[in-house]
Amino acid sequence: MLKYASALFLLLPVAAPASDSHSRFATLDGSRVHYLSYGEGREAAIFIHGWTCDSTFWRFQAPVYEHRRSLLIDLPGHGSSDRPQVSYTMEYFAQAVEAVMEDAGVDRATLIGHSMGTPVAIQFLRMYPAKVAGLVIVDGFIPGPPKDDAEKKKQAAQAAMMIKMYRGPDYKDNLGRMLDSMFTPDTPEALRDDVAAKMLSTPQYVVASAMEGMMAFSPVRERWQNVPVAAAMVKRDSSEQFRTFLKSHFELVRYEDFDHAGHFLMMEQPEKFNAILRSFLDGRAAESR
Repeated sequence: MLKYASALFLLLPVAAPASDSHSRFATLDGSRVHYLSYGEGREAAIFIHGWTCDSTFWRFQAPVYEHRRSLLIDLPGHGSSDRPQVSYTMEYFAQAVEAVMEDAGVDRATLIGHSMGTPVAIQFLRMYPAKVAGLVIVDGFIPGPPKDDAEKKKQAAQAAMMIKMYRGPDYKDNLGRMLDSMFTPDTPEALRDDVAAKMLSTPQYVVASAMEGMMAFSPVRERWQNVPVAAAMVKRDSSEQFRTFLKSHFELVRYEDFDHAGHFLMMEQPEKFNAILRSFLDGRAAESR
């Protein structure tokens, strides 16, 4: 079964290359931010990839984004975007999203964030609240405030350890071990190889700085009860706790657990994910009319 799934994966189309007619570049602080633009209009769905990934990780969502106003971003340091020697904070990434929106003529967006793309989307919401129509969380984590000083110290120690892992000479070994934890026995081998090749090709200074940026992301204390949210998450023991957390901070419209899927669930189970995404985006579009 695994070999059959791997063969199917190899037959599926990849995202359009940077030379495609959909390819565009915005500018942020003198650096180019690459994105793909589909459709027309002032409101869009914006796809934000995860740590050390790029816009091609959304290629299985083409049946959704090719038929509506959509922007797929290569965050700075990733994909076909420039890789300046800067601090890759969540604020910097959020500014890149805003630069792309300005370049594309988009005023308001539903942000779809996978993994690190979720804190990027939350930071964008903090900085540009009027520009957010909704959020789709794709196996992303939103940290809440620590319950006491002991937990705060524990989180700080964990963050310091994570940053050290990717600053050292063996960072690729550490990244490889993290990758192993992102897959399941059901993940096609070809998909594993493709994801690993792209993530491991990211320059070390981007890997480490973006990890540091994630670790420095401020815990969510705000309440955005007027911001609709859908979440597609790998099923975990903590799923109900996270669902409750989202309900207390957003207008949680939909929460879906994914069984037998790894961290890249939108690639492993695209039909299920695309149905959830399409339903949520159609609902936002209907409300804006």
